[in-house]
Amino acid sequence: MRVLIVLAALVAVSFAAPSWFNGPCGQSPYGDSGNQPLPPGQRMIVGGVAARPYEFPWQASLRRKATNSHFCGGFIINDRWIMTASHCASGETPAILSVVVGDHTRNDNNNPVRRTLDVERVIMHPDYNARTLVNDIALVKLTAASAIQFNANLQPVCAPESTDTYAYRRTVCSGWGTLSSGGACCPQTLQYVSMNITTNAFCNNAYPRDQITADMICASDNTGGNQRDSCQGDSGGPLIVQNTNGRWEVVGIVSWGIGCASGYPGVYARVGHFESWILNHLANS
Repeated sequence: MRVLIVLAALVAVSFAAPSWFNGPCGQSPYGDSGNQPLPPGQRMIVGGVAARPYEFPWQASLRRKATNSHFCGGFIINDRWIMTASHCASGETPAILSVVVGDHTRNDNNNPVRRTLDVERVIMHPDYNARTLVNDIALVKLTAASAIQFNANLQPVCAPESTDTYAYRRTVCSGWGTLSSGGACCPQTLQYVSMNITTNAFCNNAYPRDQITADMICASDNTGGNQRDSCQGDSGGPLIVQNTNGRWEVVGIVSWGIGCASGYPGVYARVGHFESWILNHLANS
């Protein structure tokens, strides 16, 4: 459920390598991860392709225990913590929420990597605004019994390390969201799409009735924003870039947009903007 807005209303860190996880991160089993060619004319995340099994081993799915149905994405940042969007976490409690990791084809009970995890805490940003979608970030703490055991197919994503804005960088977004604006949720196989990060000034000009604030980062295609995008059901999932060491770091969280691939950039919560808030909760919550 990326927030769908109809005309009214989808930074880098100050020091390198915040201590989300003191171990390997951002490593895909595939050396060419996130780099599969787009089939000619295919406009399916929107405009993406099916991921290979565990290509993005930090991908998570938020579920409600009563239905076990996917409603939002998320991603692993260490063995006890999942990051997602506040608009996904709103109204959710540990009693009703579960997190699935290691999924590729949704609900494949024969998948030996797949795990359904119990939740201890749901922490929304205290300044999240449901109308403007500012501060659209949340943390989900897993119970001690659900702590993730990492392997090649289950990995945390790296924290953003750069002090730049990531403008013009190639980026990848993954999720089980709809394949078209307003389409039915959700594809069975994890999808991903490659895009380019825009400047916030460009994005702000594209949204004359909405404000792109410093806590947001935008991404789009190079063809007028009507071919590739995240969509409803991708909400809370990761927007990632590959660093010079070949590892993937998360720079955004799927947040909002006007439609999907409808001429507007997708808007994401800028992960690096929330560095202090994140690290404080990891240390003290």
